[in-house]
Amino acid sequence: MVAPISYSPRTGQHHHHLRSYKSFPPSAQAKWNLLALLLLFLRDHLDCVSGRLGAGPTHVVAVPSTRGRAGPHPLQELVGDRLGLPWLAAVPNPHHGPDVRRFQPDWFSVRLPGRARDVRPLVLDDTWTTGSRAQSLAYALKSAGADSVAVVVLGRHVNPEHLASRPLLKAIEEPVFDLSTCAMER
Repeated sequence: MVAPISYSPRTGQHHHHLRSYKSFPPSAQAKWNLLALLLLFLRDHLDCVSGRLGAGPTHVVAVPSTRGRAGPHPLQELVGDRLGLPWLAAVPNPHHGPDVRRFQPDWFSVRLPGRARDVRPLVLDDTWTTGSRAQSLAYALKSAGADSVAVVVLGRHVNPEHLASRPLLKAIEEPVFDLSTCAMER
């Protein structure tokens, strides 16, 4: 189950925030805006996500960077313990480079806690372009024994120069973004 919070056209402010919150130095404004967006979405729609999981999430995990960034993912640092859920660590397979854009069943490895049957991870992804990383992580979690997996994405990347994207961009011009509308309701 994938719940995108918002589209992220490459020329828009949301796309800029998604890039600059993890740049060096990171943008404090972008970090606060993204954190507020995620927390408000989860406040209003975590029940929708939990319904798809079969129960509330038990853990949280960020889709890891595959560009060799050391330490926790900036999204994990941003969210911290605000969700009240323990974090799982996902380790990327160095065999797959950062430019891979296809599902890879061995892209990530994950260790679940002892009672894996009771694990329902909430995967957080900042930017969804092809979905290959989030899908590969969800596969690794299910293969490790997770009951169900939900993915919440801060921004679904849309390239305005791609001809197939133009009808979508036209369709989302109006109405203005409405956080009260959940992707699960459509």
